[in-house]
Amino acid sequence: MFNKKFVITAIVLLLFLLAVLFREEIWNNISSVDKISTLIENDSKSVEYYKRACELQDAEVCNKLGDMYQNGNEVSVNNEAAVKYYTKACALENGAGCNNLAYMLNKGRGVERNNWKALKLYKKACKYGEMEACYNVGAMYFHGEGTKRNYYNAAYYFKKACNNGIGAGCNDLGFMYEHGKYVKRDIKEAMSLYSDACDMGEASGCNNLAYLYERRKQDVRARSFYRKACDLGDAPSCNRLESVLGNKIKAIDTQTELEEATKACKLSTKGGTMCYKVGLYYEKHGENEKARDYFEKACDRGQSQSCKHLGDLFRGED
Repeated sequence: MFNKKFVITAIVLLLFLLAVLFREEIWNNISSVDKISTLIENDSKSVEYYKRACELQDAEVCNKLGDMYQNGNEVSVNNEAAVKYYTKACALENGAGCNNLAYMLNKGRGVERNNWKALKLYKKACKYGEMEACYNVGAMYFHGEGTKRNYYNAAYYFKKACNNGIGAGCNDLGFMYEHGKYVKRDIKEAMSLYSDACDMGEASGCNNLAYLYERRKQDVRARSFYRKACDLGDAPSCNRLESVLGNKIKAIDTQTELEEATKACKLSTKGGTMCYKVGLYYEKHGENEKARDYFEKACDRGQSQSCKHLGDLFRGED
């Protein structure tokens, strides 16, 4: 039976030895906790002062707080809080605040969905000079959300948004001209509007313009605009780019063609024609491992020639 005093002394000595052996790791962990605590404290302070600024009628800061709560920037996501601050910003005649509040109502986030109220708020924001809201009004009239469908009003607000730098407004107005919705069908005007939208960085405008060029058999221009839309993150354009290129290039001979085809293969999500042709290029130049990677990618996308090619390759190795 051990003496109680001896046991306590032994435990104390053991703890002391562990502290000496692992002192650096323990210190680093304590420092990390301190840093996290300081960061949380600083974040809380910034939000605290933003709230005070909002209470002092700073509309822009009220809207900023709404954005923070909606997107979880420096605070936890809280749609109810976002609605509260967007409401305050809108009451202070902040166009962005009204636009964001309308969005929350339109989607039913943090508040009961109400498209009629959303439309009114989008109009209010548009009146305050928020051009994105003008586009949103047009979209609601076009789709008949919160109101009866009205192509005249849709065209009016799309044009207003377009004339003030909103690419989506130009694109949707172009769609109305292409398909003769309220306005007289005019493909030339549609292409002009799609071009404006594309220049403003609206991927759908580039895609729609590319499609019209493709229909006209102007493949070089079609490819150029599909590529631009694809670079802007439009997946359907990436897929179409791969398809358009794949149908027109019989074999890859130059470095430029290789780069273009590789990009088309990389950015598309379906169709394996260009991946297959890149594989053939590398196989021709003796880079068999790289060639197989592209054949496999093409086969996975349903390109039958690649699957057959892989089968032939593996059969030859058996």
